[in-house]
Amino acid sequence: MAPWQSYAGVSVQPRQQSSTRPRFSLTSDIISFRRCRRQYGYFGNDGYIPAQTLQVFFGTVIHQVLDRCHRHYSGLIQGVPGGNIPTDADVDTYFGEVENALRTQGIRPVSSNVRNQALRVIQNFNNLEGPDLYPRVIDTEYRLESDRTQYIMRGVVDVLADTANAEVSQREIWDYKGTNRPNASDPILQDYIWQMCVYAELYRVRTGSYPLRAILYFINELRSDPGEPPPKRRPPRAVFEVDFSDPTVIQAALGAFDVTANDIMNCKAQQDWPAPSSQPDEGTCDICDLRWSCVYGPRRPRMPL
Repeated sequence: MAPWQSYAGVSVQPRQQSSTRPRFSLTSDIISFRRCRRQYGYFGNDGYIPAQTLQVFFGTVIHQVLDRCHRHYSGLIQGVPGGNIPTDADVDTYFGEVENALRTQGIRPVSSNVRNQALRVIQNFNNLEGPDLYPRVIDTEYRLESDRTQYIMRGVVDVLADTANAEVSQREIWDYKGTNRPNASDPILQDYIWQMCVYAELYRVRTGSYPLRAILYFINELRSDPGEPPPKRRPPRAVFEVDFSDPTVIQAALGAFDVTANDIMNCKAQQDWPAPSSQPDEGTCDICDLRWSCVYGPRRPRMPL
């Protein structure tokens, strides 16, 4: 009997479709897709590595260095007593540690000017906001998650801070943005507001009540050029506050993000990531490796090599 005839009576059942629901991050999935679904398809879904990592470097180094500053104040860094605001030298040390770690991942600043600017804005934030904020910090990298029936929504709050009232409903969520503050009419600002509203809902699911407010902090508003004195007080455009007194706004944000999540799942099922119906903001297009083959084309002339 031929070897293959031994399996004549074997029946192999077809592979069952997985019922695992997708997990979507508010920033790397929902916000990124809303900014440009074509860009998200290539880099967020397919895993291609962008050639330009300016936004990745700036945002990541700010978040990770400030997280070290919070841990420094809390006494969670070996050899550092708690209750002390990091010095500029401390921030420089933490910046170097993060920078070296990012370099091993291929993430570098495009120039020394960008690197030094990122360091200065972090030092400015540390000196300006640290004395008031750090003593109020309850937790950093505060993880939230909620079941949205079709998918799991996940988010990470940069800082959960206390106010004068210790009740959970009187806490603030802080989110650091490594950019300048968008104009009021900019859709990006609306997405950031909705992001904070969704964080508020995830916080309610976890604790039973909404936080008091969200603080969107646009770190790059603290920029100071070499030789300029650092800001002595908070610039008016550095902070945008979002209050959660109107639950209908929170539900509108959840509805909008549910639509986005469904759009992501549809694009993934069809393996089709078309260009958005309207052109994204200039910053998103300028750093995109796909702009030369995009229906919108590059916004700026390509520089000679």
